[in-house]
Amino acid sequence: MGRPKFVLGRIFLTAILSMAGIWVVYASWPQRTVRYHSYLYSDQEARRLRFYPQAHYAYGMRAWLQQNPEQAARYFRRAVSENVLFFDAWLRLAEAEAVMGNEEKAQDILTFSAMKTESALKWKWPQMLLARELGMDGYFLGNAADLLSGRVLEQDTLQLLHTHFEGEAAAVIAVLEPAHLERYLDWLMRWGMADASRVVWQAMTRVGQPARETALRLAHFLLDHRQVVASADIWREYSGLGRLTNPGFEVAITDQGFDWRHLSDPDGRWELKRVDDDAAEGHYALKLTFHGRDNISFYHVYQIFPTHPQNRYRLTYAWKSRALTTDQGLFVEIFGYDAQGWYQAGPMMTATHDWQDHSIEFTAPEACHAAVVRLRRLPSMRFDSKLKGELWIDHLRLERLPTDLKAQPAERKNDS
Repeated sequence: MGRPKFVLGRIFLTAILSMAGIWVVYASWPQRTVRYHSYLYSDQEARRLRFYPQAHYAYGMRAWLQQNPEQAARYFRRAVSENVLFFDAWLRLAEAEAVMGNEEKAQDILTFSAMKTESALKWKWPQMLLARELGMDGYFLGNAADLLSGRVLEQDTLQLLHTHFEGEAAAVIAVLEPAHLERYLDWLMRWGMADASRVVWQAMTRVGQPARETALRLAHFLLDHRQVVASADIWREYSGLGRLTNPGFEVAITDQGFDWRHLSDPDGRWELKRVDDDAAEGHYALKLTFHGRDNISFYHVYQIFPTHPQNRYRLTYAWKSRALTTDQGLFVEIFGYDAQGWYQAGPMMTATHDWQDHSIEFTAPEACHAAVVRLRRLPSMRFDSKLKGELWIDHLRLERLPTDLKAQPAERKNDS
C-alpha cells in the first residue's frame, strides 16, 4: 500500500510542476516582446500587454512620434497607473499635456516628479527641458546647477543655458554658481566666443584667483582671436615673464600664447631640439639640424610678443652655426601680428661661425600691439640649393628704446 501511494504522489507533484512550468512560459512570453521591443502595435497586442507599463510607454512614444498627443497621453497614463514610479512616462505625459494646452497639469506633474527624484541625476536633463518649456525657472536653473555639480551632460547644459539667455554671457553668469564659471569659460572658448570669454573671466577674477593654467589657456585663446591687449595683460600677470617668454630656452617650449611655437617636419628634413651642451647664456640653447634633403623654405620657429604702438625696441640675440650650406642661410625677422605692412630682418647666417650677437631695431607702428619674431630661411635659386648644417640660437633680449633715437633697421622684402 505504501508503494502505490508514493508513486501516485510523485505523479501528482510532476503534474503540478508541469502545469506551473506551462503557466510560466505562457505568462512570460509577452515579456519577451517588452524586453526586445518587438511590438506589433495592434489592439490585440495592447490588450495582451495591458499589465506591462513598459509596453504602454512604447505605444505612447509611437503615438507621440506620429504627432498624436491625445493618444500618447492615454498610453502614458496607463503606464504610470501600472507603475507610479515610472518617471520617464510621467515626464512624457507632462509634455503631452502641455502640447494639448493643459499647462497646469504639466506643471503639477513636473513638480511631483522633481520632488520624488530630487537626489537622482538621471531625470534632471528631461526635467530641465520641460521646465524651460513650461516657464518654471526655478526647476530649470536648479536642475542646471545639479547637472553641472554632478559633471553630467555639462556641455549640453551650458549650451542650453547660453541659448536660453540668448547668448548674453552676463545673464548666464548671474545664475551660475562661482564653481561653474570656469566650465562655462571653457565652453565659450571651445566655440570661439572671445568677447563672452572675457566677460566670464572678469567675473571669475571678482570671486577669486583663477588657476594659472586657466589664465594662460585663456590668454592663448584670446591671442589666436586677435584680442591682443587683453591676452597680453593676462599673460603678463599670470606668467610672471618679461617682454619675451622663455628667451633663453631654459624651459620646454609650450606652443601656447606668447611662448615659442614650433612645427616639426614629418619628412625628417630638419630636427629641432633644446640642447644643454652648448649655450651662449644659461644652460640651454635651441639647436636646428638640417639634413641636406631639400631646398627648404623654413619658418617653423617663432614667438608672438606684446608691443606698444609707436614705441621703439631693440631685439638682440646670440647665435652660431656649423657648416651651413647654400647661399641662402637663416636670418631673424620681425613683423606685425595685428598690424600689417611692416617688416624688418637681421643679417643672414651661413657657413661656420662661433657665438655672436646681432640686433634688430624697430618701431611698432600705430595700432600694433603685438609682433612676431621668427627664424627664417628662403629657398635658394642656385643648383646646389639643399640646406645642410647646424644652427644654434640663444639669449634673446628685447629692450625698449627712448623714442628720440633713430632706427637703423636692416630692410628686407616682406615675405611674412
